[in-house]
Amino acid sequence: MKKFNLYKRVIFTMALFLFLLQGGRSQEAHFGVKGGLNYSSIVGDLTDGLKFRFSGHGGIFMEIDFSEKFKLQPELLYSSQGFQYSTDLAAIQTNGSVGEENDFRTNVQLNYLTIPVLGKFALNDRIDVEFGPQFGFLLNQVIKNKDLNQDSNLERRSSISGDFQLDYGAAVGLGLQLNDNFSLSPKFYIGLRNRLNALQGAQNYNAAIQLSLNYLFR
Repeated sequence: MKKFNLYKRVIFTMALFLFLLQGGRSQEAHFGVKGGLNYSSIVGDLTDGLKFRFSGHGGIFMEIDFSEKFKLQPELLYSSQGFQYSTDLAAIQTNGSVGEENDFRTNVQLNYLTIPVLGKFALNDRIDVEFGPQFGFLLNQVIKNKDLNQDSNLERRSSISGDFQLDYGAAVGLGLQLNDNFSLSPKFYIGLRNRLNALQGAQNYNAAIQLSLNYLFR
């Protein structure tokens, strides 16, 4: 059953992107590549002590022109999200009595295949407002633990499959045209699927701030 659900999600991902590509054939469309930074964490219940972490994203997109004022931009991206936190060894040993310093830093890396589908509304020749739904499929989860009391840079690392676990939410941002080919796009994403379905009454969600440099082939 688990493998069957995984296959369904893979097929859904491919079908959604192919559908968007097919829709672009009847309009003027251009392909592009993009990449940039993520600043991500988890927000909501049971997130005390979690901090944002820097990571990155990259992939391809298609810009479909419907009019001078409106464009549709589906994207297919690899996006590394997640969070980090520090642990006080004294708090563990004394059942909650917090010491003065943190001893361990844990970095949780959630690697997604994401499909944002953004509507772009032109404010003028240089600036667009962008917003729309985003779907994500968890590829894997990588956990890195580092002892801050040691001088070495060695980290303990573990990885588990994400089984294409679905995440979905809303993205909103701006498109800033630098020239005919290059643009910058700051964007904010907030997940709308509760990550804590197994815990009754608790809710938390993915959140990310992204800054992308885009190159459009014309």
